Amino acid sequence: MTTSSPKNWYKILGVFVFNLIVIWFILKGILPDLRHRLATIEIVGLVLCPLIIFYLRNNWPPVKWMINIVGISMIVIISYSFIHESSHVIGTYLIGSKPIETHLIPSFWKGEYTTAWIRSEPVNNIRIGVIPGLFPYIKDIIFLILGVLIFRKVKINKSFTAGFIYAFFCLVPLFDIVNNYLIKLICGKIEGNDFYGVTLGWGDGWSNMIGMTFSVFAISICIWIPIFYKNFPVIYFDNNEI
Repeated sequence: MTTSSPKNWYKILGVFVFNLIVIWFILKGILPDLRHRLATIEIVGLVLCPLIIFYLRNNWPPVKWMINIVGISMIVIISYSFIHESSHVIGTYLIGSKPIETHLIPSFWKGEYTTAWIRSEPVNNIRIGVIPGLFPYIKDIIFLILGVLIFRKVKINKSFTAGFIYAFFCLVPLFDIVNNYLIKLICGKIEGNDFYGVTLGWGDGWSNMIGMTFSVFAISICIWIPIFYKNFPVIYFDNNEI
């Protein structure tokens, strides 16, 4: 029987943490914009590293899951902005407003990777106007719950399917919440940041409470799943999943 040495996952994690610290200082000269530097580190630390650890906790061959990671990464990168901004659109309609300008998908073919937005009609009540800004994170919590339910109810032996569900329903929501909340915490008054918008409408206390609660919940779910979902496929012979 061939395994991916799941018992050594904590050693891999230590290597990644060290590398993240090194990468942070290297990126300081390449990406002077703090927000882009944070996002780059978080993509590695909150999405790539946990996904690798998830695979190491199971029995799929490394070549297979390394290829899977490339495919999964492409899908989540392309879909991330669309799903995030579409959540804002839904929230905008639900409060009785409507978008007047949308740019839901960055123009990847033009080298544009982080530019997406929605502009909506002004809302008279600023406290109500905060609500659409929170919809991507409400969506994230729903996705995280769905991810747990899927892994608790279904035993998935296909490596791509399992990795995609973990990334799409758990790790991407984790990144979405933590990245946007950390930008607000570290960078402060950033126009367009959703949690800064909560601060403007509801106060800093509510912004921090929502950001911290959602972040802790997402982190807990993403740690919990690899703990109980391991050693798949149950039987593994001759490079064939049984």
